[in-house]
Amino acid sequence: MLPNLLIIGVPKAGTTSIFSYLNLHEEVFGSTPKEPGYFHPLRWGEELSAITKYEKAFTGYSNQKYAMEATPGYFYGGQKVSDKMKELLPDSKVIVVLRDPVQRLFSFYKYKLSLGHIDSSLSFDEYLDKCKAMPIDDKIKKENYVFWGMEGGFYADLLETWESIYGNNLKVCFFDDLVKDRVLFTSKICDWLEIEFENIDSNKMIIENKSMLYRSRMLQNFAISFDKNLTGLWNFMPFVKKPFSFAYNLFNSKPHDAVFTDYSRKELGKFYEKDIAKTRSFLKQKQISNFPEWMNR
Repeated sequence: MLPNLLIIGVPKAGTTSIFSYLNLHEEVFGSTPKEPGYFHPLRWGEELSAITKYEKAFTGYSNQKYAMEATPGYFYGGQKVSDKMKELLPDSKVIVVLRDPVQRLFSFYKYKLSLGHIDSSLSFDEYLDKCKAMPIDDKIKKENYVFWGMEGGFYADLLETWESIYGNNLKVCFFDDLVKDRVLFTSKICDWLEIEFENIDSNKMIIENKSMLYRSRMLQNFAISFDKNLTGLWNFMPFVKKPFSFAYNLFNSKPHDAVFTDYSRKELGKFYEKDIAKTRSFLKQKQISNFPEWMNR
């Protein structure tokens, strides 16, 4: 079995939570792992692996209406990924969630800090300086992905590409709406998918994948490995994960102390201003007009 429902982006915009919520529905079968990343190699100019490897992510599928996966980096693959995805998965539907690019970048930075991909001594302002100093030809290399963060907030051209391939089978949502009311947000997606939201137990809809720092890097690496090994259990019974996560985070996590200065906030606002306007104009053409505040600045 291959998927017919994909959550493709953007990173740090609630894709893990949306995957978990939809996976509570009896007509949706979520992949293991949540992010198979099958189409990622195309972004880096590499070959895809055998399709049978992708199929293994859906082992256990039993005739649900949707087989779903969520790899948020697909969005940035643009034409290469969208063309190949449409070729291999012709009847698929695609969800993309947009977030204020300024806030998304800060969240991305904190997430990479928590994974140890960014040196803990590097402040957000210093991280931005490194991003701006690196030539774009170097940023687009796989090994430098962490410093491509600023470009990850340019949505307009990518949205046009995905819409040209998927048309009405592309659903554009906003992270702000998810935060405001996750039940209403999920019910609207269910309406689009033509499945009954009432089949989801809203009491089990918990927020997933918050970024945080950890007291022990060694223990965190062990926890990541442990979590991956139990992905199947978490997908089947997501409510079981909550007490484990709570206890672990209580023991090993600590609050983020990253500082987002007013200067950086204003500078990034100007940096994304034109693309936000272009994105808004494009979505208006597609009869989308109920925009969050950041799209109206």
